[in-house]
Amino acid sequence: MKKIIISLSVIGVIAVAVIGGTVAYFTDTETSVGNTFAAGTIDIEVDGENPWTETETLNVSDMKPSQHEYTEYVIHNVGENPANIFKTISNIREDDGQVSESECTDAGGAWEGEGECSNYTSKDDISSVVKYDMSVWVYNENPEDSQAKPIWWQVIYTDGMGETLKSIENVDVLLGMLPAGWYMKVQQSYHMDGEAGNEYQGDIMNFDITLKAEQLINTVILENKIFPAGEEPTIEYDSISAKVEYTVKDAEFDYVLTVNGMSNGQYTLIAWDDTPNGYTFDWNNRGSAISLANITVSGDPASVSGSIDLERDLINAKLWLITGTYPVGSPVGSFGWNPNGLFETALMDYYDSL
Repeated sequence: MKKIIISLSVIGVIAVAVIGGTVAYFTDTETSVGNTFAAGTIDIEVDGENPWTETETLNVSDMKPSQHEYTEYVIHNVGENPANIFKTISNIREDDGQVSESECTDAGGAWEGEGECSNYTSKDDISSVVKYDMSVWVYNENPEDSQAKPIWWQVIYTDGMGETLKSIENVDVLLGMLPAGWYMKVQQSYHMDGEAGNEYQGDIMNFDITLKAEQLINTVILENKIFPAGEEPTIEYDSISAKVEYTVKDAEFDYVLTVNGMSNGQYTLIAWDDTPNGYTFDWNNRGSAISLANITVSGDPASVSGSIDLERDLINAKLWLITGTYPVGSPVGSFGWNPNGLFETALMDYYDSL
């Protein structure tokens, strides 16, 4: 009996030890306080105005066929984040204005003198004969400084493309990416078609311009561009292009690259971040460009996806598709120039979150 009592006592001590063991352990607690998630800002000013109150009114009452009207303004990214800049022409208003004798008779009307015309129907579509061209330049300093040099630029429309105000009405045209604190100079000209007839004499047109800054999205379009001798790189609106979809901020650079219209062969997608050299993009420093993806084009379209741990950011980088195969994730070295490649329509940013 004594042995039984002793055994039970031992069991009781063990039970107490077990029970006590569930609460008696060493601990250490560290607390991180004041964690904050803050939304950044997207904000631009135009010609020093924020909001932009100046209106662009094209009065064609004294414009004649084959003459040009030029306008220019500067966009400044005063927000905290880079932004894609879009321009939209909208709300075109057209009026017959003053009717001349030649306008009246050419339209089949009867001229009665002193601006009076009977049996006359106004066309009111001068926007269809006013051609439009546009170029942009991006600077990391105020372009009004005589020493300022553009970092990135392109011609979006040329007069020869035949775009008219009517054809681009309500179209959101991507001007490019504008880094925080940087400037974008936008120049346009309006050219009345040389074949515009007397029916447009005295006509007047007004329209609205909207400039929109949008946070960077996960897509960069690469276009076929031509580089005429002594001229600016100009977008070719043809069937040759590529689209890069990627995560703007993540632990790894995840991407999908789709190529259209390129000749069969081996290509490499490269990003040229020239941060160490102050974005001069000096051709002699091109060895800093990094390979992001290899793609074999065989048929149309061609597509490849992948993921790279870059362990670095890509800031204000140019994105090109060049011929040849370069190891993914490594510098491409002094690659040769090939005007038959594809080139970015906006600078791109990628932020490594680890």
